[in-house]
Amino acid sequence: MGSAAPTREGSASLSYALAVLEYLEAHGCDPVPVFGTDWVEGLRRAEGPLRLSMSEWFHLLRKASVALGDPAFAVRLASTIKARHLGLLGFLLMSCDSVGAAALILQRYEQLLDSVNAADFHIDGDFCSLTWRPLIASPPVDAILLSMSLWANHARWLTERDDLVVDVRFTFERPADEVVSCLQQTFGGQVQFGQALNQMVIPVAYLSLPVVQRNREVHASLRQQADSELTRLLGEELGFLAHLEWVLAQGLEQGRSTLQQTAETVNMAPRTLQDRLAQHGLSFRELLDRVRHRLAEHHLSNPSLSLTAVAARLGFSDQSAFQHAYKRWTGQAPGEFRRRLSGQR
Repeated sequence: MGSAAPTREGSASLSYALAVLEYLEAHGCDPVPVFGTDWVEGLRRAEGPLRLSMSEWFHLLRKASVALGDPAFAVRLASTIKARHLGLLGFLLMSCDSVGAAALILQRYEQLLDSVNAADFHIDGDFCSLTWRPLIASPPVDAILLSMSLWANHARWLTERDDLVVDVRFTFERPADEVVSCLQQTFGGQVQFGQALNQMVIPVAYLSLPVVQRNREVHASLRQQADSELTRLLGEELGFLAHLEWVLAQGLEQGRSTLQQTAETVNMAPRTLQDRLAQHGLSFRELLDRVRHRLAEHHLSNPSLSLTAVAARLGFSDQSAFQHAYKRWTGQAPGEFRRRLSGQR
């Protein structure tokens, strides 16, 4: 699944940022001399849906790393972050049935935490991958390290399985030996640098591991809250492509996903919409496929939905058309994805 050229700044959750201040204090470093009294107190007093801009978030990470003199700060910070630091997303993940369901939740809602990357979930044979695709231009290495280390640690915490091993690939070049050693300890598997993608790879069998605190009733309620919050973010800050993806997702659910219908929803002429997409290197069909792919894996994680029902929700004329499209996207049939996700062989 392709990604468009990242152009927007985005934001980060306030509760996520507070984890940095707590980490500094826990390691004997007063954040006030580092960031200034007004900034620290303002951050601590802030309430509600306030967020840091990406420039503020990256400044926070950079200054903290320098203050501690620790090149592996971001990786070590990840091991201290709890569900409360992740806000709504953290509690939503805790309520999931399994690791596979949590991966799909991460794919859909990670931007509630920050707007640095979008996570893509994909199964290939006996392994599955989570790929972090940048939503902004040139995200700093510390932001990538924090995000990926966090989810490896969180998978172990959700399942109470400290033995889970994750192979990891990074696009940046090999960092200092201290950082490499910390990464090897964090992920437990093969660590590679200078790769094409920032990606975590795990055995497909991990997907069926249960989340210890799973709760379907709580999960349904939290999903509604997460949808509302994501809608708010999309409307406020996420830029043209992200907003258009959301419009298409809603349109598919309502049977309104043609070029003409989508253009009407965003108050553009169809030709203008096509031209805007072309500026991002995409056609309308490619963007529609991307949205369908993401929604397909979300719907396939719900065992109560038949393949015919999933096809209808995605705007396909019949199940056969959906199966053909899904195999084109992923190289496997949707039924095979569903079996692997549920741990059935």
